[in-house]
Amino acid sequence: MKRKTVALLAITLAAVFLTGLPQLHAAGGIVGSKHDFKGTSWAQQQVCLPCHTPHKANTTVQPLWNHQMSAATYTTYTSPYLKETVGTPGASSLLCLSCHDGTVAVDSYGGRTGTVFIQSSDPANIGTDLSNDHPIAIKYGHKGPANCANCHWSGSPNKLKFYGGKVECATCHDPHNNGLGDKLLRISMVNSELCLYCHGK
Repeated sequence: MKRKTVALLAITLAAVFLTGLPQLHAAGGIVGSKHDFKGTSWAQQQVCLPCHTPHKANTTVQPLWNHQMSAATYTTYTSPYLKETVGTPGASSLLCLSCHDGTVAVDSYGGRTGTVFIQSSDPANIGTDLSNDHPIAIKYGHKGPANCANCHWSGSPNKLKFYGGKVECATCHDPHNNGLGDKLLRISMVNSELCLYCHGK
């Protein structure tokens, strides 16, 4: 009786696990997202390789970076209403900009120079003039870590992330998650929820 129970439990758990896999992918992830490049002619049928590599990675940036970095100079956002100074894009933002500023080909990875660029007419190409985009490399310190239970200091993986206490591209965008649509947002824009997460405080 005991062996039958264990066998039945094992079969049930296996069935739940196997039938649950498609649901996990459907909920969000890089597979099927804008960053799933395996269907392109230049990505060698790989999802991760254009950005990451397990061997011979660029050790000046993380994590296990495989893509050519941009050497561009950026014009940053400015406004007389800002209470903080906007700096140059931080390391995490430079990873994004290595494709999205349009100066480096998306197939420039693994040590080779590519030829496929995000075209200037494509909304994914934000260029090197960031003066009309949400400021990045700007300190987020409206209340400080001791007073903001909902911010990155809470350790919640479902909320916004700050890098060295600053807003960077990956604060609002998760490059590995299409759960909230093709803009890869960390929080929904319904009812301006993403904006109000910081600006409604």
